[in-house]
Amino acid sequence: MRPNILLIMTDQFRSDAINAGRGTTKHTPSLDMLLSESTSFTRAVTTSPICAPARASLLASLYPHQMHIWDNKPHTFPPEAKNWVKILKCLGYRTSVFGKTHYYPYNGSVPDMRDAEDLLHAYGYDVVDEIPGPRVSGTLLSHMTALWEEKGYRTLVQQDLQRRYAGKHTHTEPSPLPLEFYPDVYVGNKAYDYLASYQEEEPFFCFVSFGGPHDPWDCPKQYTERFENQTMERPLAPFTDLNVDRTTGNWDTEVHHPPLDLEDIEAVRRNYAGKVSLIDEQIGRLATLLKEKNLWDDTLVIFTSDHGELLGDHHRLYKQNFLNPALLIPLLIKTPYQSRGQATDSLAELVDIGPTLVDYAQGEMDYPHCGRSLRSILEQQQEKQQKLVFSEYNHEIMAYDGEWKLVVNQRMEPYLLFNLIADPNEQLNVVTCHPHVEQALVAAIRNHLQATSFGFTNEENAYV
Repeated sequence: MRPNILLIMTDQFRSDAINAGRGTTKHTPSLDMLLSESTSFTRAVTTSPICAPARASLLASLYPHQMHIWDNKPHTFPPEAKNWVKILKCLGYRTSVFGKTHYYPYNGSVPDMRDAEDLLHAYGYDVVDEIPGPRVSGTLLSHMTALWEEKGYRTLVQQDLQRRYAGKHTHTEPSPLPLEFYPDVYVGNKAYDYLASYQEEEPFFCFVSFGGPHDPWDCPKQYTERFENQTMERPLAPFTDLNVDRTTGNWDTEVHHPPLDLEDIEAVRRNYAGKVSLIDEQIGRLATLLKEKNLWDDTLVIFTSDHGELLGDHHRLYKQNFLNPALLIPLLIKTPYQSRGQATDSLAELVDIGPTLVDYAQGEMDYPHCGRSLRSILEQQQEKQQKLVFSEYNHEIMAYDGEWKLVVNQRMEPYLLFNLIADPNEQLNVVTCHPHVEQALVAAIRNHLQATSFGFTNEENAYV
């Protein structure tokens, strides 16, 4: 019998933001519960440390370079392209999505997301209630923002966002929205209502995609108040270059915010912790509902994120780089009837999620892809797999073998190298100091590109 599938995704959620992890926040009882019943992949990485390519990569089980989606510039995931949601639908699943997808240009060809529902249906989703990303929620129409307009809040959100990003990016005032209209609450409520009323004979695949804890730092006050008397974990210091004459890359040129001080970082971390706590509460409601409907035990549940967030580490905010706070993602997978948690340091990537779901749905991936089913690890038939993982952004590529992490710039020149066993906090960039390691990982990147030369054509954005 095919299991129900609940895929919960967050945006910009650090791998250490679960309380039972390394403790950026102290209020994640729902995720702690899920962790206690799941396999936790402690070295899962995003295939791209920015939203659009990561989400397209998840949907297609392809790398960004195969889809020519290297950043958040306008793109549309081809509706005719094969993906694993379509496979689940063909296997008899009733498919749904609630929340953010970022499969097509925001504020581009589809200014009203309700007009894009046919596009989402073409991707394989039967039921759709899509919301925009947090930064564009004031200008892009959707079912959610139309509700804001009806209630008189949309203009307030527009003004609030303009003010936050016109100056310092560390404003931590609460959203002008009432809690019931806050995006992550809206998504949680819509998913809850759908699952509460679900009476179909087919198993469900429900994709719940929260827009938080992505900035802006607008967490409702009742959630940030939980952290007013707590001292946040101090940020990591910027790394030191052992070779000060190294070549440069994206890390050296792409900074998206004014200078930070420790007071700014402390405030942002409290706000972020509050947003995590709010999302955790919504996840708890969904888990409780499935338990009340006697569906929890036989439902495959996955929790993950598209990428992480620096939160002041290395004196930066946001992502768009390959350092661990941006690169590592939570990946919790509860298989049907699993009751005991376990952790694995097997390397995993976003591209592995689709093949894993299709495997448990008793199907097969029917097109060339790059992911691997994690089922053998989940069921402890195999201790580890995948000796190398990759991540791509802005025509730069990272390779990680479990010990060494190498980043090459657009000219294929190594400019970041960290030994994550000796230096897990990435405090010393040792590029040029280990030529044999660099040569091996550059060769691995070249082999990776050669082996994954299939994908979307650049001219027609079609699948080949």
